[in-house]
Amino acid sequence: MRFRLALFFASFLSFASAFAQAASPTLSRVFAFPCNASFTCPDGYFPLELIEGSDGNFYGSAAGGGVGMNAQGTVFKISPAGEMSVIYSFAENPDGSLPNGSAPGTLVEGIDGFLYGITSENGANGFGTVFKLSKSGVIHVLHNFCNTLTCSDGANPGFLMQALDGNFYGATGPTNFPTSVLFRITPAGSYTVLHTFDGKTQPDGTGVYGMVQAADGNLYGTTVAGAQFKPFNSVFRFDPASGEYTILHGFNTPNINLPGVATSPPALASTGELFGLQAFAELYKVSLAGEYQKLGSLSTTQFFDGDILQASDGNLWGNFGGGTCGTPEGIAFSASTSGSLLQSVTFDCATIGEQLGPMIQAANGSFYGVTLGNGGVNRNSIDNGTIWTLDAGLPAPAPVAIDFRPASGTAGATVLLQGDHFVGTTAVSVNGVSVEFRVLNVHYISVTVPAGATTGPISITNAGGTVTTSKLFQID
Repeated sequence: MRFRLALFFASFLSFASAFAQAASPTLSRVFAFPCNASFTCPDGYFPLELIEGSDGNFYGSAAGGGVGMNAQGTVFKISPAGEMSVIYSFAENPDGSLPNGSAPGTLVEGIDGFLYGITSENGANGFGTVFKLSKSGVIHVLHNFCNTLTCSDGANPGFLMQALDGNFYGATGPTNFPTSVLFRITPAGSYTVLHTFDGKTQPDGTGVYGMVQAADGNLYGTTVAGAQFKPFNSVFRFDPASGEYTILHGFNTPNINLPGVATSPPALASTGELFGLQAFAELYKVSLAGEYQKLGSLSTTQFFDGDILQASDGNLWGNFGGGTCGTPEGIAFSASTSGSLLQSVTFDCATIGEQLGPMIQAANGSFYGVTLGNGGVNRNSIDNGTIWTLDAGLPAPAPVAIDFRPASGTAGATVLLQGDHFVGTTAVSVNGVSVEFRVLNVHYISVTVPAGATTGPISITNAGGTVTTSKLFQID
């Protein structure tokens, strides 16, 4: 589960907003998670993240609630129109056990069509699981995290992603009990520890906010700041082929001379640079070689965790989580890649919700996200949460091409394309020859090389435009 849960109950100082909005995007609630007077929440509560599925629906996880005995979280599907259905509830067995885990967090649509995710608690050992879930609700636990001080597997997983090699990569923490690690797990459940975070030695960190895979094949991520009196973290690079872990840039506790710690996952921009947020709403960028530049502050009211992405207008869009009602509420913002704030939208916790989770730009050009609590349901409770959408009038995002494997093949070969905004793809071609394809998820497309294709680039087209790879696919 993301670090934002720990921040959800934190107190925030209240300041007046100093933003001047350049436009008026439309913010609306898609769904509010209902709970009755007995605090029974059949759809779940505390929604954490949202992904766009290959079928055009959204999928997500809620850390609490559900149907069944003492249910402690759900995986759900929701249409863009707000039609909600629960795929799976993490409910207790009659003996009180939760063998599949509880408090689900990050959710990934795998290239095989299954949903993969993590739970931060319970399971066989009490410290969380990695699970595989069919969209019809059949669950299989791939890995149980351990519960002994000497165990090297890590505990309480907080992040998961799938890479071009087909494996999943993730991290446990932020914690040092028993340890916090970067790991790899295959779709069949083979588990390997890749790196053990050192939260006591500057500037590694104690977990991962998130990771992205760049065209060089490496994974880039930001770690979560360390323990009290050791508040530092970093941007890192991990080579999944060699296993090499490299710290590219270290952050330190905020003071007059040093930049604040990183507070968001990195966003990979079209320039090939990584953008991110750090304490006190500072925007920064880091090259893949580790060259760091601080770009400026985006808020005077937000201080802690947020998220960021590059949208279809070429600008950076993101949000800051905000606090509970009565403290600075969360905001969504847009900024140029040079660091100029362009506009911001303040969330009203009474109607849209409080404590924003990460946001995505969907195939229709609108943004979607979650709030962990409130939103007009049971107004006096911090529980429940919402799914929201923000229409900023942006065009549908064009596809983004990052890489493909294998690099060569003959007619009939299958090629896996990696990128972004693949949902809604209408055509794929190899050197101008149309090919059969299947959208696997927002990041991957499977392509069958046709007879008559010749060596050349691969092009992908959706409602937002066409992208052509700089790398050529070689016909053997």
